[in-house]
Amino acid sequence: MTTTREDRAAGAIMGALIGDALGLGCHWYYELDALRQDYGAWVDGYRDQQPERADRFGDIARFRHNQGLRAGDLSQTGQMIAMLLESVAAVGAYDERDYTDRLDELFETLDGTAMSGRFTDWAVRDTWANRNAGKPWAEAGSKADTSEAASRATVLAARYSADTGQLVDALNCNIRLTHRDEYIAGHSYTFAIVVAQLIEAARPDELDSRMSALFRDPVTGPHFPSFDIADQAKDPLRALDIEIDPVDVPRIYGLACTIGFLVPAAYYFLQRFPDDFEAAVLSAVNSGGNNMARATLTGALVGASVGLSGIPQRFVDGLAGGAGYVELARAVAANTGVD
Repeated sequence: MTTTREDRAAGAIMGALIGDALGLGCHWYYELDALRQDYGAWVDGYRDQQPERADRFGDIARFRHNQGLRAGDLSQTGQMIAMLLESVAAVGAYDERDYTDRLDELFETLDGTAMSGRFTDWAVRDTWANRNAGKPWAEAGSKADTSEAASRATVLAARYSADTGQLVDALNCNIRLTHRDEYIAGHSYTFAIVVAQLIEAARPDELDSRMSALFRDPVTGPHFPSFDIADQAKDPLRALDIEIDPVDVPRIYGLACTIGFLVPAAYYFLQRFPDDFEAAVLSAVNSGGNNMARATLTGALVGASVGLSGIPQRFVDGLAGGAGYVELARAVAANTGVD
């Protein structure tokens, strides 16, 4: 399938939002038998929370259900991606003040606890607390090792993939709003650079050479935490003469919320299913653990690979507000802006 840069950029954005919403309904099942019991042998689309869940994350499922979240809705992480999308679409560029004003409005609706909003993760709780203590945005970010900033950075990759200088500047500002640990920020930066390369027509099997070159580039290179992180996007399992069920692969990397667990699994799904958005994202969802974050990252990568035109329409139609997000994603991809 032939795609345009704009189609791939819009696909990256929509892929991230779709992945988030697909993972929300069955989020954080670490016992796959429990996931299968509640949702059947294969989660094949958007699903409601299970308020009767008996596992250790049942309280979060009940909270989200009671908050009114249903199949196709975004998590709070997805909300923050969407808010950045809305900001960049409205302004036509990354405007940090515009985005942080939007975040401040969201923070006014939260109470700083986990059971707040649509469920508030560690990084956002820390950032909320720092903002409420009077810290400026430049100092408010968390030391959390999670992937929310990487997911959000997909929007910036879509806007600036053709201008690495502006992309680097935007990433280094936006990521640190919520994630100030330099190693974690570097992981997030690297992920966004990979997404940008896919938008700029890199094939997944070219990422090894492309990222090696970018590591040596004076503009992009200084911001990678290490060569090994920059080189992660290749498929390390391809060289092994063994067969592994894709759903089991995240267990090799780790099922929990650490970005160093999540991103390699997302790269694996990109390399395993470079032309099949549905297989990639649903494999990420059905593999359990922090499947919502893993599916978001996978959706961004494979969405950038196949383009919006390669994402099954049922995933767009089932996403709450999907048609509106497509309009915004296309505007950001084309840099046209919207009113």
